Amino acid sequence: MKTEPQREIPSDKPVQPDAITSNALSPTKKTASSWVVLRNRNYALLFWGQLISAAGTQMQVVAVAWQVYLLTHSAIALGLIGLFQAIPRLLFSLVGGVFADVFDRRKMLLIIEITMASTSAILALCTIFHVINMFIIYTVVLVAASVSAFEFPTRQAVIPTLVPREQMPDAMSLSMVMMQLTAVIGPTLGGFLIAWLGVANTYWFDVFSYFVVIGSLLLMVIPRVPVEIRAQAGVGALMDGMRFLRAHPIILAVLSLDFFATFFGSPRALLPVFASDILHIGPQGLGILLAATSIGAVSLTPFTRRISRISRQGLGIALAIIGWGICIVAFGFSAGPLWLSVLFLAGAGAADMISMILRGLVVQLTTPDEYRGRMSAVNAMFVIGGPMLGQFESGVVAGVVSPQFSVVSGGVAC
Repeated sequence: MKTEPQREIPSDKPVQPDAITSNALSPTKKTASSWVVLRNRNYALLFWGQLISAAGTQMQVVAVAWQVYLLTHSAIALGLIGLFQAIPRLLFSLVGGVFADVFDRRKMLLIIEITMASTSAILALCTIFHVINMFIIYTVVLVAASVSAFEFPTRQAVIPTLVPREQMPDAMSLSMVMMQLTAVIGPTLGGFLIAWLGVANTYWFDVFSYFVVIGSLLLMVIPRVPVEIRAQAGVGALMDGMRFLRAHPIILAVLSLDFFATFFGSPRALLPVFASDILHIGPQGLGILLAATSIGAVSLTPFTRRISRISRQGLGIALAIIGWGICIVAFGFSAGPLWLSVLFLAGAGAADMISMILRGLVVQLTTPDEYRGRMSAVNAMFVIGGPMLGQFESGVVAGVVSPQFSVVSGGVAC
């Protein structure tokens, strides 16, 4: 039987943080602002399309959480949302990374966005015709999470092909800001839409947002990975990616730190319980609570360029995680007023933003193009799978003991 020759790993030495900072993070030509990267037409189309689409997705997050709690009044049922999101992401993220390194990334994103729009439409129609139940919700969540497992590594692999390398810190910082900005606008608007127009119409807003990003993708030109450096599909490509990860332990280290912090210290699944039973603030208040961590993250926007040039990324990530845990504990002890709870969550969001920027740079700038899809997939497994599994953990603890105990103990553990 003929065996394929092993792909040579670009480097068999771990990349040190200082090396990353001194080389890749020092642009040859400094720009006046991170926003200058939007002069790249294709990146700008991706950015604005994702901005609107991600805001719609965040509206859906509020609608699903509120609808589940109205149907069940169960913290465990809320935690199961995270479990059904985490399972397919953990199973398919690496496969999605291989696909991103092999297939046309633009076509992949188009298929993904159309599928995601369909899942939101199903939720809207089932709600309108009063046939919605937990089986339908969990099934749709499972399908959407499976598709998202392919979307994240594909989108992350696309970004470095749209901007010059010296603008990568700006592009990564701006992408992080975009994610947090939509996580402010989306939940806040979603909460008010639920109160004014109902859950079903909130789902329709999400469907519309997907059509916006589909339009932007149709206008984009995304360079293909050259044939000579494309990964070969299959188990060999996965193993090749694992060898690359083993040769660069700094990537695994920073991702592991974030995984355990978000697994133990994520209160997101319990926010509907806090909004309904502890703070008594309704769906509008739930939207504000869901947006609070991102409010803190967005407050760091003027400092993203400075954060992206911190020389000791590992220490910065560790300190940010400690700050996250302290703020989560404080939120768990708070029982109102709303502004105080928002303040603690915003502090946690600011700490998380610092960690995300530094972590994203380490992963992207340590990884050559032919491995970006797979390393972005590994990144997704850690940074998305961690908090989603954490939602299930916090829901179970809250169901057995209490919501406040679940949040406080999680903050201490991280």
